[in-house]
Amino acid sequence: MDAINQWLMPLWNLSPSAPSALVLLARVASQTLPLIAFLSVAVLLGLGEPWRRTAWQMLLAMGAAWLIARGLHSLWPQARPAALGIGTQWLEHGNSPAFPSRHATVGLAFGFAGLLAAPRRAVGALFLLAGLLIAWSRVALGVHFPLDVIAGAAIAAACALSVRRLWPWTPADSEPPLSPIPVATDAAMSYPPALEVSVLIPAKNEAGNIGPLVREIAAALGADYAFEVVLVDDGSTDHTGAEFLEQCRQRGVRGQLLRHARSCGQSTALATAAQHAQGRYLVTIDGDGQNDPADIPALIAEARRLSAAGPDFCIAGYRRNRRDTRWKRLQSRIANGVRRRVLDDGVPDTGCGLKLIPRQTWQRLPYFDHMHRFLPALVQRIDGRIAVVPVNHRPRRTGVSKYTAWNRVWVGIIDMLGVRWLMLRSQHPTLSSKEVVGEPTP
Repeated sequence: MDAINQWLMPLWNLSPSAPSALVLLARVASQTLPLIAFLSVAVLLGLGEPWRRTAWQMLLAMGAAWLIARGLHSLWPQARPAALGIGTQWLEHGNSPAFPSRHATVGLAFGFAGLLAAPRRAVGALFLLAGLLIAWSRVALGVHFPLDVIAGAAIAAACALSVRRLWPWTPADSEPPLSPIPVATDAAMSYPPALEVSVLIPAKNEAGNIGPLVREIAAALGADYAFEVVLVDDGSTDHTGAEFLEQCRQRGVRGQLLRHARSCGQSTALATAAQHAQGRYLVTIDGDGQNDPADIPALIAEARRLSAAGPDFCIAGYRRNRRDTRWKRLQSRIANGVRRRVLDDGVPDTGCGLKLIPRQTWQRLPYFDHMHRFLPALVQRIDGRIAVVPVNHRPRRTGVSKYTAWNRVWVGIIDMLGVRWLMLRSQHPTLSSKEVVGEPTP
């Protein structure tokens, strides 16, 4: 740490010859902005919704950030620069513990939470700017080492995202998503009493990918299986839904198109699809075309084998040769390793969108946003069995991924801990006997 601080300090700390205006800005940011930040939160609390909700999210993030920073001071004390002031450059450690910087941690929690929660982005950007200035000023004035502030930034981001995840903000002037209505692809098309397979596709702005995907599903399942395709259009702004309907009509595929009034995310889209699906087995597949529908028959064959031993199971695809960038593969390798250690779900690649779960098993699972990342662990929780089938993986034809390293990491950590808690709190009773007396009341 000392080596990094020694390299960064001369670049960040103001020199004695720094312009007086810049010195004044640093002093105001360090001494006055924290007070202004708390006053602004107090003002937001008095403005009514949705600003009151924004203020509470900011206060929660700031409080959590302060507690974590205070705890680290006690658990791992690291001193601040010995001599405080401009031109500190590099000095030996002093005696006052300050890792991470509480000013920077709380100030950036204020900024990040404000950016995420404020109904108006311009206001959120001002909150973030204030937080950044507070953090910058601590090193500029020689009060903290650079790593004190960088560590505080990481803690602040985690707290702001956690609060945002646990208490999502819904704009007051927007309507909740309407209950999706199934739209048949052909008025003359009737569903048989029992379908074996429902293929569930969550999609947002996947025009150009959905058409070829439906064609490949039809070719893979053809006349060998009684199946349907259920597409949830999760707030697309292109012609994803129209492309799906057209391909279903052309191929004679039984289909349902369900439209969300606004985007709700992949897990909610899959939950909507599962709610309306009619098949015995639910096969999930990504709408970007990277999963190969030719692998679905292998999943069905494994499902038929497993169903003889019990009703609850999950069959997860395993992408042997991923066709993604090295950066994306590295993210997944780290995430899968952490998940296996925490959840022990027996799946090497839970990020693969191709999975099969019996419909009655899905109906027993708890719903929460981002649950699709943890389907094998959730099935294990109800004493279900897990099987892994190697599958093909292809590059995306068109469009862009909806996920980034930022929205994968923090949300994944929070949800993973929640799933672990659910697993630890689950019990699987074994009935020793069952007795029934009397007749049912008419």
